[in-house]
Amino acid sequence: MLCIRLQRMGRKNDPAFRIVVTPSTNPVKGEYIQALGNYNPKRGTLTFDKEKVLEWLKKGARPSNRVARLLEKEKIKHDLIVVKKFRAKSKAEIEAEKEAEEKERAKHEAELEAKKQAWEQESEQRAQEVTAEKAKLEAAQAKTEEAEEKKEEETKEGEEKPADLSAEASAKAGKPEKPDKKEEKESSGGRPAEKK
Repeated sequence: MLCIRLQRMGRKNDPAFRIVVTPSTNPVKGEYIQALGNYNPKRGTLTFDKEKVLEWLKKGARPSNRVARLLEKEKIKHDLIVVKKFRAKSKAEIEAEKEAEEKERAKHEAELEAKKQAWEQESEQRAQEVTAEKAKLEAAQAKTEEAEEKKEEETKEGEEKPADLSAEASAKAGKPEKPDKKEEKESSGGRPAEKK
């Protein structure tokens, strides 16, 4: 950003200034784009080219506060010529500013606290919802396991019933039922049955 400012020249204890156009990032005694005039505060002399100043103002160069005051004295008007007025603040104004800052800080802290509490409540609700969902899933798993166990028991009972029916049918026919060899081994402790 371009600015119009003063660049010091002259000897020690005898200041003189150049009015220059320079990028605002350049050092005060650094290079400049164009010199617009001179200012000597001891003699009170100010010389500059009005056309060049207006041209640079149209291009967007902003004058420093001191240069803006000098241009106002010479009755040059432009939107970018703004004089900042500095004045000392009274104790009452300083105290009022401190109170306003404290109120804003308290308000900000209250907002943060409210947000924190709201977040904690939301997290608690989410945790409760998660535990409720887990309980539902566990209950559903328990029901499915019970149903599977019942089905297995029913299938085992269904397999045992036909064997019982065949034993009853052979008894009615008068044929003694032959025990399985596996059952004999199990009942005798794994030893073969004794022959008589």
